[in-house]
Amino acid sequence: MEIQIHICDVGTERRRDWLDSFDRDFHPEHGRVLGKFISYRDDAKLVWMHGFNDRAERMTSHEKAPASISETIHNLAPAIGSTITSLDQFDRVNDPVLELRHHRIASGMRARFAAFLRYRTLEPQTLLGKNVRGPFDDLEDENVLTWFRGFPDLVARDRRKASFYQSELWLKELESEAFSMIEDYSNVMLVAPV
Repeated sequence: MEIQIHICDVGTERRRDWLDSFDRDFHPEHGRVLGKFISYRDDAKLVWMHGFNDRAERMTSHEKAPASISETIHNLAPAIGSTITSLDQFDRVNDPVLELRHHRIASGMRARFAAFLRYRTLEPQTLLGKNVRGPFDDLEDENVLTWFRGFPDLVARDRRKASFYQSELWLKELESEAFSMIEDYSNVMLVAPV
């Protein structure tokens, strides 16, 4: 399974028209749309996800999405211990608030960091009410790992993040291990499903 995350700048005034056009005109020959999202912080940005069963299907798809001012595409595949390993599992990604997190990982550490996310942080985050999805390997950059976290609303997001990152577990055990592998964790986008 492979997915593409499309981050589109469509212009502030065109966002609604772009979504209407997308729903009316987008008919991929292969793969399927896994979700459409609007950005919380940038009225000009939209995100949509497109899924494929394999690389050959992705390479032969002919996307007919409406034109954007600019578009960034991330090609991803499930990483070690990913919580999503099939396209059908995207049906449960229905959180009202979703964080798209693209982390730049130190060279040669991506598999170790994916295992760290799965085996050291997944359970504590889940117990706090975070819906962790992924992680996913970036197929074009071996030092990027993407994962999602879902929340019921922005207030719950703030509370649950604070509960985790201010916990003794994070501060005394996990933080130093995480930052020994992460080069940059600032590429986070907050979105809501359309």
